[in-house]
Amino acid sequence: TRFPGGNRDISKVIQALPGASPTVAFRNDIIIRGGAPNENRFYLDGVEVPNINHFATQGASGGPVGLLNVNFIEKVDFYSGAFPANRGNAASSVFEFVQRDGNAEKLETTFAVGSSDIGLTFDGPLGKNTSFIFSARRSYLQFLFAALKLPFLPTYTDAQFKLKHRFNSKNELTVIGLGALDDFVLNESVNDGVTDSSTIEFNNYTLGNIP
Repeated sequence: TRFPGGNRDISKVIQALPGASPTVAFRNDIIIRGGAPNENRFYLDGVEVPNINHFATQGASGGPVGLLNVNFIEKVDFYSGAFPANRGNAASSVFEFVQRDGNAEKLETTFAVGSSDIGLTFDGPLGKNTSFIFSARRSYLQFLFAALKLPFLPTYTDAQFKLKHRFNSKNELTVIGLGALDDFVLNESVNDGVTDSSTIEFNNYTLGNIP
C-alpha cells in the first residue's frame, strides 16, 4: 500500500517487478518478458479473475485503474515461468493474490482517498468463529473531467468481500466476492462557456464518434 507513485493500485506494483514492463503511463497492461498483456493469468484466493482493472480493453489484461483493493491483499505470488500444474493455461505469467482474513477480535474501519476514488473498508468478527472484510469504492473522476471540460465523464464503482467461518481446527468455509461497474457518460455541456473554435470542433467530433 506504500509504493511510491502506485496510487494504491496493485497493478502499478506489479509493473515494477523484475521481468515486468509497463506500457503507457495511463494504463495497467503488464508485459512479462516480452509477452502480450493478454497472456497473463490472475487468481484471487485460487479463483481465476479475467481482468483486474476497470475499463478493461477486450483482448488485453489492462485498464487505467485497478479494481482490487490493496487493503485486502496479504501477499502476491508471481510466476514468470515454471507455472504450477493447475495453472497451465498461461503463456507469460501467473499471479496468485491471497486476501487477508478479517479482524477476529474487533471491528475496524478504514477510509481512503486516492487520486481518482474514495473507499471505505470494514473488517471484524461476526460471532465467535466468523470474520469478515468488506470494502466499496467510488470514483470522482467524473467531477474532475467535468471541471477540465473533457467531453466524456468516466465513473467506476467496485466492491469486494471475504467471509470466513471456522468449524473446527481442521475445517473452515470461505466465501469471497468481487464486483465492478464501469460507466461512461457524454459531457453534453462541454462547450458551455467555450469560445475557442478549435476546442468546440474537437469536442463535437469526439461526442459524435464515441459509440
